[in-house]
Amino acid sequence: MLRPGEKRTLQRLLFGKVALIVLLIILVFTVRGAWSVYERSEYARESRTHAERELAELEAREHVLSEELQRLQTPRGVEEEIRQKFDVGREGEQLIVLIDAPEPAAPAQNLQPTLWERLAEIFGFR
Repeated sequence: MLRPGEKRTLQRLLFGKVALIVLLIILVFTVRGAWSVYERSEYARESRTHAERELAELEAREHVLSEELQRLQTPRGVEEEIRQKFDVGREGEQLIVLIDAPEPAAPAQNLQPTLWERLAEIFGFR
């Protein structure tokens, strides 16, 4: 057991200003380290989310391209693609051009002039 004088000296060392400053410095470095680890984990989480989203988009595109490839492996698919890209047809085929019918003119409506229009006519503004 410590004597009363030694106990006071130990308390001064542990609870003195210098000890508190040292503990505060240690706390600052510990918090900075923990904060940097937290920031890296957030960055990794965002990167993972972005990568998963990009993977889903690429898988969807792969699916579309594989369907297109299967379509192009048939003679009908090749013919459709050639017709679409080069605007050609087989011998003997003819082109029919459809023209839209003109729209009928809207019937004239018999609108009565508003109060302001009548006042403008009376005072000669029209």
